[in-house]
Order: sequence, then C-alpha cells, then structure tokens
Amino acid sequence: MGARPAGPLFAAALAMAACTPAGGLSPTRAATAPVATSPGLPDAATVTASARATSIAASWRQIADIPTARSEVAAVLFRGGIYVIGGFGGGSVVERYDIGLDRWSRAPDLPVSVDHAMAAAIDAGDGAGIYLMGGNAGAPIARAFVLAPGANSWREIARMPNPRSQAAAAVLGSVVYVVGGFDGARLVAPTYAYDVTTDRWREVAAILTPRDHLAGAALRGRACAIGGRMLSLTTNLAAFECYDPQRDAWVRMPDAPTPRGGVGAATYGDKLVFVGGEQPNGTYREVELFDAATARWSRLPDLPTPRHGLGVVASGPVVYVMSGGPTPGGSQIPICEALTLQ
Repeated sequence: MGARPAGPLFAAALAMAACTPAGGLSPTRAATAPVATSPGLPDAATVTASARATSIAASWRQIADIPTARSEVAAVLFRGGIYVIGGFGGGSVVERYDIGLDRWSRAPDLPVSVDHAMAAAIDAGDGAGIYLMGGNAGAPIARAFVLAPGANSWREIARMPNPRSQAAAAVLGSVVYVVGGFDGARLVAPTYAYDVTTDRWREVAAILTPRDHLAGAALRGRACAIGGRMLSLTTNLAAFECYDPQRDAWVRMPDAPTPRGGVGAATYGDKLVFVGGEQPNGTYREVELFDAATARWSRLPDLPTPRHGLGVVASGPVVYVMSGGPTPGGSQIPICEALTLQ
C-alpha cells in the first residue's frame, strides 16, 4: 500500500541469481529477522487489535473509469497524478489519472509487459521519479525501471538481487523497500532496499511472515507489510509487521481484523487504510483503518465495488481505488472509486 520523499505509497510482489547492469548489490549479511519494540509505533505485545463500527466520517464516490480495465496492477501518486502500471489486461500500459481534472491520459509504456509488479514514487531530489520493480513477465523477473520527470520513456536501473513478484513496496526517504513476495518456486523472506541516489540494492532484515499478494505502505518512518497469503486463496493472513530502518528490525503490529490477500493499502498522516482482497468464493468489500496514534483498527464504509488486485493510493485525506478484479482470479473492471476521510 501516496508517494512523497517520506510519504505513503503503495503498490503490489522472487529468486534466481541476477546480474546488476548498473550499480548493483552491496555486500549482504545473514538474513536474520530481529524483532524490536519501536518507539514510533506500538507493537502487538502492548496493543490488542479491534475493529469497531465506523468511527471516522468517510464517504465514497465514483470517479472516471480507467481507459484500460485491468487487475494485479501497481499504482503510485506522483506530482498530482496517479499512475496505474501494467497488470492483467494491461501488460505494458501505463495510464495517468489527473486528480484535479478527473481525467485519464496515456503515459509512456513499460519496456516489458508485467503484472504483480511493485511500484514506488519519489517526488523530489536527485532520484525523483516513478520506480517499477520486478513482477511477472511469464515468470518473476528482477528487472527494474524508472520514469524520470518529463521523460518520454522508462530507463532500466540496477536489477533486484533476485527475481520477485507479488510483493509490496514502500518508500522511506530516498530508499525503496521491497518486502515479501514469490520467486516462482517459493515465498521469500529477504527484504531488499534500493537507494535511488546510488542505484544500489542491499539486503536488510527479513520479513517475519513470508507471504505473497500483500499490501505495503510507509507509516511513521517505517515500511509496513499488511495481509497477504501463502500461495493460496485459502491461506489469507492478517499479519501486520513494520520494518524499522533505524534498528534494522521488524516490529509486530496488531493483526488486521480481516485476513486477506490481493489487497491494497495507503497512508494519510498517522492513518493506514486497508482495502479489497479475494478468497475462494469472492472478493472483499471490507475497508479497515489503523490509527497509529491510538494503535487501534476501525471499520470504514464498505468498498462499493468489491475487488482484488487493485491499485490503492492516498492523496491527502482521499484514498483512490483503481481498477482490479471483481471476482477471484484474472477478472478486470475499469471502475475507479475514491474515499474521502473527513
């Protein structure tokens, strides 16, 4: 599960060895997964999760349909627009939604057709641009690309240490963290950190609960992983864990009220919104909010069009839900909706 230098974002998924054509992987160490108590976010040992009736005023509205219906997309906020990237039914297509005009336009196509990729955006500085990592191109890939401001094509950057799809990404400062996912054979635990200023990858502490089809977002200076599953629609998870870069450790957070994979998440200030997902018999309409200030979950108004494989992005107090699949599997719809938190 927005995109600013240290702001929210989401997108959504790893392992044959791969070369790094530019930059590369810095020396790694053992992929241990220490657990820390974070001063910024209370952990699950001190807080019990709860999902109450709606406690925050919020309302949904439909916005302009995306021109290319798709699912298993990546999506980011960048300079007043939401970019929806790749996916089933989209492949190499990138489309930009202008928030102010409620209008779609075509952005430069990807160099490769992918679904289940991870995306991030950095709004300012030397590394400003939209980043796309991995995804499925018939099989998980390690390739990564950036679309710089004003550019008319994507540029290839250093590859991930290993192929990965169905993971999540979050931005903290000038670093993009890729967490969880699938390498084509198994779930993977290593967390990869990409520094946009040096074009180099490094491995940091492994996620506590390896999973795929999870959501990711930045919250209070930490890269968070929410929900997901273990390679099956019948193994949805509620796990909520956040990576603390200051301690190189993961923190267990209160579980999400509704276990689900194929989800999206986005953050606004201290609030994280968790949307969508799928299970064998259908898709989820539940929308849940975690407030880091109180360390409690609450229920928001249901998603009008339940779906999975969606793009979820926040711009201020408005959470945008883009395209996705209305039924389990590879279905696609063009419907896009916005939730305003009041």
